[in-house]
Amino acid sequence: MTTTPDPDVLRARHGGSTLVETPQPTGPGAAVDAVLAPDAQRATNIANTELLDAELPDQRFVDETYLHWLYDQNPYGPAFQESVDDDGVRVAHYALIPQRYRNPDGPVPFVFSLNAVSRSGSQRRGFFGQLQLKVWSRARDAGVHAGIGVTNARSHRGVQIMGWRMIDQMPVNIVVPTPGRRGWWQSHAVTPDFLDGAVFAEVAQGLDTHPVRGWSNCWTAEYLRWRLASPHTPPYALHVSDRIVAVSTLSSFKGVPVAVILKLLLRSGVDGPISGQPAVAEACRWHRAPAAVYAGFNRNVVVRGVPAPERIKPSPLNLELCSLSDHIRQRDFHLDTYEFLDMDAY
Repeated sequence: MTTTPDPDVLRARHGGSTLVETPQPTGPGAAVDAVLAPDAQRATNIANTELLDAELPDQRFVDETYLHWLYDQNPYGPAFQESVDDDGVRVAHYALIPQRYRNPDGPVPFVFSLNAVSRSGSQRRGFFGQLQLKVWSRARDAGVHAGIGVTNARSHRGVQIMGWRMIDQMPVNIVVPTPGRRGWWQSHAVTPDFLDGAVFAEVAQGLDTHPVRGWSNCWTAEYLRWRLASPHTPPYALHVSDRIVAVSTLSSFKGVPVAVILKLLLRSGVDGPISGQPAVAEACRWHRAPAAVYAGFNRNVVVRGVPAPERIKPSPLNLELCSLSDHIRQRDFHLDTYEFLDMDAY
C-alpha cells in the first residue's frame, strides 16, 4: 500500500493560516547548497537547532554543528526538510534523512523520519500536517520507496492516523558478559583520525555483503564513516574480531557504567547467524562495565539477555513504516535487523 497524507484533511486542520517558510531544494536530488548560500544554510540550521533544543532538549543541540552533519553531509544526499516561521519565529520543523535499505533484490532509497517538532503553544495550528505533506511529497518525487520512524507511546497514534504501520517493537535487554574465551579482538576509540585512517578503511570493507531475507540498512564503508562522525554524542568505540564488527558507547545507571551495544555487523565472508555474546564481553571489557544494554534485533548476530525492567526502560520504541511505493507492501514488510545505530538514539 502506498501511503500519502490527505491534503484536504491537512488544509482543514491548518485553517488557512499564512506562514513564512524557509527556502528548500526543489526537484529530485536538489542539493541544499544549490538553494541556500552557506550563511543562509547555517542560519536555518541555527533556527532549527534553537527550536529543537527548546522543545526536545539534548546535548546534540548545543549548536548547529549536529544538524549540519545530519542534514548537509550525509553521503546519500541532503535531508528533505521543511520549516515554518510565524512572525519571524521558527515554530515548526520536520526532516527525513536519506538512507539505503536492501532486500534480496538489491538496495533502494529509504528515509528515516525525525525531528518532527512544533513550538509550545503552536501544536494545534496544523503545522506538522502541512510540513508532512510537503516533505513526503518531495521524498516520493525524488524516488524514495519508504520511510522508517521510531515512535514512543505518545506519538504512535498520530502516525497511525496518517497511514503508517507499526512493523515491530525494539526489545531492550540487559546482557551480562559470559565467562570464557572471547577469542581475538581489537578495540578502537572512534576519533576523526581513526575514521580517516587505514585501519578503519580495512575493517569497514565488505561489511554490507551478507545475504538478507527481509530488509536491512545498507552499512557501506562511506555511510558507516559518516554515521560514526556524529558530533556532540557520547564517544563511540569500534570492536573488531575476525567475524564481527561491533559499535558501542558508554552510559551509566545510578553511577554504574553500562556498555551500550549500538551495532553488530558480520565481516565479509562470514555466514550467520552467530552469537554476539563475545562482542558484548569485549565492549564491557573496553568500557570497564559489568553489563551492557542491547536494544533491537539482528538475524545474523544474535544477542541473548534479560528484558530490562519496566522502570528503567525508555518509552516503547515502536518501529513504524510509511510506504511510498507500490513495490513495498506495508503489511508484508519485515526487517532482518534494527539496532540503535540504525536510528538517532546515539
